Amino acid sequence: MRIERQNENYYALNAQGAQQTASAQPAQTAQAAQQTGAVNTVQDGFVSSPKSESVTYQPPKKLTEEQVQELKNQMKQSMIELAKTMLGGQDKIARLADGSVDYAKLADQLGIGKTPEEAQAAISEDGMWGVDAVATRLMDMAMALSGGDPSKAELLRDAVQKGFAAVGDLDSLPQVCQDTYTETMKRFDYWVEKGSLDGYGQAEETEQEEA
Repeated sequence: MRIERQNENYYALNAQGAQQTASAQPAQTAQAAQQTGAVNTVQDGFVSSPKSESVTYQPPKKLTEEQVQELKNQMKQSMIELAKTMLGGQDKIARLADGSVDYAKLADQLGIGKTPEEAQAAISEDGMWGVDAVATRLMDMAMALSGGDPSKAELLRDAVQKGFAAVGDLDSLPQVCQDTYTETMKRFDYWVEKGSLDGYGQAEETEQEEA
């Protein structure tokens, strides 16, 4: 009798456990399904990108009078410094050529040979420090600084004159320096008259042929 009751209790306990397990499985399955669905929703769902802000064009602000003047001052100072450098170098080379300056100390700095003959060649008509070469560098700088605007020509001409004057009195400088000044001023005149330097060389050749 005791054994039978024990068996009954055992079966009853097993039945109760099976019932609890069976009832728990649907709940667990439903919970898992909910979790899986949530994951799938995130994975499959479309995530919109942040809305881009509309961009409105803002025209550049007009410069103040002080800013315009500061730009002009910077332009003028750059031109003065270049004129001083160009004419100063030309002056030194010319003095190397005539033997009045020790060329050995300056030749490397100025990018020329170490003899008076080589210095003379550098300031010749086709030399890298000749009249045409130096005037061309000056005008190239003037055009770059001004953007080719002829209304700024007189400002830059004045800067070149100040740069030349800083080197020394023109009459006391070598002839090549005087010729360079004359040539540079002619190019400024042409720029003001024509509005650009286009055709300057051709105009010079035409004038010479007519003469």
